[in-house]
Amino acid sequence: MNNTWINRIGVLLILLGSTSCSSSVEHHHNSTHAPAKSEIQQVNMEKPLQVKNKAFQGIAPYMLDIPKVRIHSIIESVTYLENGQMGVPGNTDRVGYLSNNVLPGAAGNAIMDGHVDTYTGPAVFYPLKKLKKGDYVYVTGDNGCRLQFVVESVQFYLTPEAPIQTIFGPTEERRLNLITCAGRYSRSKKEHEGRLVVFTKLANMNSTCEKPTIQK
Repeated sequence: MNNTWINRIGVLLILLGSTSCSSSVEHHHNSTHAPAKSEIQQVNMEKPLQVKNKAFQGIAPYMLDIPKVRIHSIIESVTYLENGQMGVPGNTDRVGYLSNNVLPGAAGNAIMDGHVDTYTGPAVFYPLKKLKKGDYVYVTGDNGCRLQFVVESVQFYLTPEAPIQTIFGPTEERRLNLITCAGRYSRSKKEHEGRLVVFTKLANMNSTCEKPTIQK
């Protein structure tokens, strides 16, 4: 692993709170953060279903659904900013995914982030702390492909102690990590003391995902 990659990821994680989940932004609300639609329901499975399409390269995501905590949000692509930070949607009810990284469903750690709160109230990822092992996360592309991820763990880290390699590093598994701020908020520093990370793993996909064309 080269030093450039390590430095970029380190800066990203340290500065994440000042852009993606800081309370220093106003709350821009719209209907995109609403209770999950009735057709998106948590499915009880005795064991994770196997993903048959090993060549699957992932999807450009459009919608995130987490029925257990009633998250139903539009996903927007974000990239690294010039200062190394991970960008974030201006609307605090939307989720950002790192588009110049791994696509959701592909082998590797796909990354999504979102605001936890604002000066005026909760934001899109405020309920993440309620998730538990075995809960499901659904990601849908604009072509109708829907991916089901299962939560493996929910972890809190003080920012300097967050395991960068585990969250952002390469892996052969098909993972999706959801990140937001957590812990005490410092008004002087304008950031939270830590990060909440939800680690999930791909469990299933619908038949639409078997189509060979993947738009990136």
